[in-house]
Amino acid sequence: MALAVREIERTGPLDDAHAMAEAVRLHANPQERLGERAWLLGQRLGLEVQLAHWRDASWLLGAALTVAVLLLANGIVFAMLSDARTINAGSAFVAALGVHALTLLLWLAGLLLVGQLPGAGTRLSLGRLLLQLLARWPLAQRPHALALVAAANQLLRSSRLAPWAFGLVSHLVWTASFVLVLLGLLLAFAFRQYQLTWESTILSPAFFETFVQATGWLPRWLGFAVPEGLASLSAYAVPGPLTIPARTGALWLMGCVLVYGLLPRLLCAALCAAVWQRRKGRLALDTADPYFRQLLARFDALQPSCITDLEHAQPRSAPTPVLPAGTYQPVWAVVGFELAQAPDWPPQLLAEPAALIERIAGSIEERSTVLAALAQLRPQALVLVCNAATTSDRGTERFLRDACRHAEHCALWLDSATPPPRWHDWLDALDWPQLARVHHLTEAQAWAEKHHGHTD
Repeated sequence: MALAVREIERTGPLDDAHAMAEAVRLHANPQERLGERAWLLGQRLGLEVQLAHWRDASWLLGAALTVAVLLLANGIVFAMLSDARTINAGSAFVAALGVHALTLLLWLAGLLLVGQLPGAGTRLSLGRLLLQLLARWPLAQRPHALALVAAANQLLRSSRLAPWAFGLVSHLVWTASFVLVLLGLLLAFAFRQYQLTWESTILSPAFFETFVQATGWLPRWLGFAVPEGLASLSAYAVPGPLTIPARTGALWLMGCVLVYGLLPRLLCAALCAAVWQRRKGRLALDTADPYFRQLLARFDALQPSCITDLEHAQPRSAPTPVLPAGTYQPVWAVVGFELAQAPDWPPQLLAEPAALIERIAGSIEERSTVLAALAQLRPQALVLVCNAATTSDRGTERFLRDACRHAEHCALWLDSATPPPRWHDWLDALDWPQLARVHHLTEAQAWAEKHHGHTD
């Protein structure tokens, strides 16, 4: 899902403010945050619905592929069974297992070459064909289907899981096909009389007997009968094709299809499923990719800032005013700290009756000057205005504490209607209940008017 969203965002970034905030709120692990963001955006874009449609369509297309493989790879066998009562055993063996053996060898070669050639063994895979058919399936087509296909191909290729994932689909299709072939052979041989023969222009009956004995060695272990003494039978036969005993010949052919066709595909499918189950838990997004690095940087920007130095680690208490109550002047002061340049400073409702109105950038000289002025003025009420877009840090905390020691009552106003959560988390961590929080100009004015003439 994350790779599909990346493909979609190649044409332009998506509006992901809600998804980013939810990912930060729900998860701390970077991989989980990337996945949560992608899943929320994917739901909005309809990718989840597309995947659901694919799951439904995959069964129908898988069945169609099975029938296609059955007709293409084993059509000659059924043609023999339907057109005549005499079957060339060698031709039937090759027709039933020839294409299967070739494709299986190609898949095995792809496993050996996957490190050198990432696409080896998968370009002609039935699994890749199924994925391409799903992407173009008209009954399950949505706007971003091709982005999902590209993401799936990239994920499987980068994780070297393509031979196993596509191979699983191919082996399952072949397994289903061989089940149908065996059922067809069983029904044909059970209800009709066929005669298996061997005829060749250049190969002798002795060669065929050696071939039958070699191929029938494994089926014999499973209880299948294998023709024997074929060369001796041919010595007494009239000129023409070598006739094989019908029952043993039929059992030999079905045993070969089972042992050399169905069982290898079934075992390969089980192997692919086991590898997929084992490795899919290790799948992870490449956080070194510039796209994901940028997202992680944005996640970090949404994190609450935390001071981790020694001073912050030590227990802190609320600042104590330097003068006893009742010795402060019945005036108020307003100090802006590290505020962005704005034409509406100073705020008129606070500035007109305020005894002191200052805005400083935060340098040491400016802090010293403002603190000296506050020490001389000794206001009963002090409104400190901070930039909500900045990050609260140790310097901010130190200035707030020093300033509040020179006033009887202090309030903090963040110049934003909705301050970031990191400010609230930071203020809660300070354990400073005496520092009032005001959220807009009129509230700051009401607080100042209430406290500048008030004595505890």
